[in-house]
Amino acid sequence: MIIFLALVLIILMILIGGERGAVSLMTLAGNIVILFISILLMSIGFPALLLILAAGAGVCYNSLFYQNGNNPKTRAAFLATLLVMLLLFIPIYLIIWRSGSYGLNELQLSEDDFMYYYSTDIHINMLHVAVFVTVFSTLGAVIDTALSVTSSVYEVWTHKNSLTAKELTSSGYQVGKEIIGTTVNTLLFAYLGGSILLFAYVQTQQYNLEIILNSKFLFQDVAIMLSGAIACLFTVPVSIRCVIHQIHHAASETDHS
Repeated sequence: MIIFLALVLIILMILIGGERGAVSLMTLAGNIVILFISILLMSIGFPALLLILAAGAGVCYNSLFYQNGNNPKTRAAFLATLLVMLLLFIPIYLIIWRSGSYGLNELQLSEDDFMYYYSTDIHINMLHVAVFVTVFSTLGAVIDTALSVTSSVYEVWTHKNSLTAKELTSSGYQVGKEIIGTTVNTLLFAYLGGSILLFAYVQTQQYNLEIILNSKFLFQDVAIMLSGAIACLFTVPVSIRCVIHQIHHAASETDHS
């Protein structure tokens, strides 16, 4: 059934998206290869924290430049995404470290498969893996937000290049306000939709509220969701600054030519 669903996705992307759909498929395949290589390197002992930066930059470059070409708006989105990753890297690391939410959660450890069939001693720093997972989980939303803001501001400037930096900034914030609510709702319902069975299990076991709020299984998913929402909020002003810088750079090159 997985193969069937994948074939349906591929066929629909090509039929509906045409050439752009085919390019998106190639981009998706490239990102999967980057992630697979990252997992292999992590399994043989390569530092996961370095992989976050290398693999994150690779996914950003592949997602932005391969699909949208090399132009000021994609360069601005790429730079904004990297800056947001670097900006949130230390806070995410500190929060996961202080909360102790890395590694297998209580529900996973209680499963018979882990107790009798699998070894949990895999000689990998689970704190670093948790940071990797959290940062990577925010990438998709951050890239979409960055590209939406930079594309909108850039298109406004191309149609009215007499606008000042302040006016472009105001335009960018207006776009950011329009998309940020949708993005946060997407992240929220992606978490809630995937956790309905977990909530049902917790309800049947009649855990009290204190145990639930202090549990790993809740914090791990909520931390990813909230990190993604916070990252998208930071992305809006950073993207605006980056695209205005790229616009001024492109304008100065045009004047010199």
